[in-house]
Amino acid sequence: MSKVLDGVNSLGLIEKLDGDDRRFENMVEATTLLVKRLKEDEPLLIAFVLTSINQTPNSDDIAIKIADEYFTEVWKSARSIYIDTPFLLYRSMLLDACQQVALDNQRYAYILWNTIADMLPFKKLAEEKEVFESVFSQWSKESEEYSSLNLLENGKGHKIPFPRKLPTFELSTELEDIHDVKTMYTKLSEDFITRESQYQSQYQKFEQYREAINENIRSNENLKLDTIWWSKALYSPSLNQSYREFEVKIALIFMIIDLLSLIENAPPASVSYLLFETIADLPNIDIEEKFSLEEIWEFYSQNKDSVPKEVIGQLTIGYKDNWSLKDFVSYAFSDDSFDTNTAISKLNISKDTEISLPKLAQAIFREQSAERQVRT
Repeated sequence: MSKVLDGVNSLGLIEKLDGDDRRFENMVEATTLLVKRLKEDEPLLIAFVLTSINQTPNSDDIAIKIADEYFTEVWKSARSIYIDTPFLLYRSMLLDACQQVALDNQRYAYILWNTIADMLPFKKLAEEKEVFESVFSQWSKESEEYSSLNLLENGKGHKIPFPRKLPTFELSTELEDIHDVKTMYTKLSEDFITRESQYQSQYQKFEQYREAINENIRSNENLKLDTIWWSKALYSPSLNQSYREFEVKIALIFMIIDLLSLIENAPPASVSYLLFETIADLPNIDIEEKFSLEEIWEFYSQNKDSVPKEVIGQLTIGYKDNWSLKDFVSYAFSDDSFDTNTAISKLNISKDTEISLPKLAQAIFREQSAERQVRT
């Protein structure tokens, strides 16, 4: 199934097909190889989807290089036809591969959507917009469904199996040929004991299932109480300090890490909005105030010592050629090799972009939630 490629092709955006169906089949076949690669190397999900929404990738982008490798492997003469790197084609193949794995597993949809949800407002898609956005809309729905399914998971992250229906029994034809009352009584007793044992076993499975559901409901209720308390108290359990004691740009880093530590499973979108509102409750913050990318980068790169390395280490970083907002902040703390302009260019959004601090925190939180799913 190649929903994205089909859609982009139907809009006439894939050039140089010249009515040759085999060429399109080659693209579909190369995308199948991308799907296989994603399933073998899940961290590439984030690289693939970030590149797919980037209108100006470069040939050194790891996702573009992988797409080019598989495209030319399937279609040996492809680059004699596509002399210039066919970026839109490769982006479509990458997104198509992401869509295919997401159709197989809602966890992938969660990862993909939470990676790009807060980046999309700053991206500008062209003719492919309608096709791409239909995929994003589906991921958004699947992501929330995946979050809600955690209610039916045990502590190890496995779904609690619903027990099969009670066993049914056929009347034994063996009894029809027994005329001795004692023998018949013995057979009936054995049959009854067998049935009773099976019913008892099934009953125990239902009881285990019911108790597991109740335990998860209690756990989720406790989680709600914990997060509400955390939000109202504005207190960091890891620092034993109030968030009010920190400059807001620093406080939001601690708040992200603390909130993630309260939630073991995949947090739904509503939790990121709880974070947004909690940051908005900090003193001396104007939630309407927006900061430029330059201001954000320079603040964090100049205040590396304000946040312990073990805290920053919990914000994972991605590939160096295509960043999310989480990567932008993480690299500012951890890597001195990027100047401000180079760092901003890695986001592949307008350098004039401005963002409020609650929105920045919300983006980092969701992107880190996606990364955590990749690494579990």
